[in-house]
Amino acid sequence: MWKEIIKIIESYDSFLLTTHINPDGDAIGSQVALKTYLEDIGKNVVIVNSSETPDNLAFLDPDGEIRVFTRGTQKDIFKGIDVVFILDVNNWEHLGVFGKALRKDTHPRVCIDHHEGEIEDFADVTVTDRSFAATGVMVYDLILTMNGDITRDVAEAIYAAVITDTGTFRFSNTDSRTFRVAAELCDRGADPHVLYRRVFANKTWGTGKLLGPVLSSVQSAADGRLAWIVATKEMYADAGAVYDDSDGFVDLVRAIKGVELVLFFKEIPQDKVKVSLRSNGRVDAFAIARSFGGGGHRMASGMRVDGPMSEAIKTVVSTCLQVDEVKNPPPD
Repeated sequence: MWKEIIKIIESYDSFLLTTHINPDGDAIGSQVALKTYLEDIGKNVVIVNSSETPDNLAFLDPDGEIRVFTRGTQKDIFKGIDVVFILDVNNWEHLGVFGKALRKDTHPRVCIDHHEGEIEDFADVTVTDRSFAATGVMVYDLILTMNGDITRDVAEAIYAAVITDTGTFRFSNTDSRTFRVAAELCDRGADPHVLYRRVFANKTWGTGKLLGPVLSSVQSAADGRLAWIVATKEMYADAGAVYDDSDGFVDLVRAIKGVELVLFFKEIPQDKVKVSLRSNGRVDAFAIARSFGGGGHRMASGMRVDGPMSEAIKTVVSTCLQVDEVKNPPPD
């Protein structure tokens, strides 16, 4: 599976790594792990993303080496670069503003990802495997295939990726391979308690103040099989919260008995609404997201739709109510 990518790594010296907008632990963890390994074998590596690194993941980049793309950096961003690696994303929209610059660039592109719905013109070489719980696990497998050393820094980055995309081993993508990898990472220096605290147990007061208004917005349809919550710009402002402070809210609603699909509508700039979809198994969240130009997995996907919020809710809810698994109760 890794033959072409290994050949590229061995043939070139300078690499640029990027990932999706609003990067999570799998995105940043995969980047940091691959960067650390490549530098350990003498390569030159730079990470450039469209979005800032979230505060809870800054510990993975203690020297602040991850760059945020701006139009002012566009002229020299690819200077001295041989190959671009795209991690944890497989479509242009979710690469954000840097994706627009990258799409015009002629450097070879390599994609390593575990999501559904890859597109043909996205990269010159693509390795996609949806059986992996996280892109970080794929990076781990690549490093081992190259007989690379899993240092403590690499182990911590990949462990952060794993616990993010498995919901600390609670989600349906968690399998025996995931646990084996987690155990191996612990053997190499990853501390589960410390990393859990850093990634998840450092919520702000903004999170606490935002939780009440967002959960109070909950509505349902189809006898409770479909539920949705809302976070407006005003809610964020009143709570003194930022976008990342609402992470995890959707899973609180998904835990309600009888809910098959949850939608979380969040206002974002440029009169857009981000919609996170979480399924409990019967509903294919990816199929719905894909119909709106989004992506992800069957159980967890996301998309952006046009605002205002009221129209976004009306359009998406209407679409979801046409899905058989939402319309019809589960068989006895």
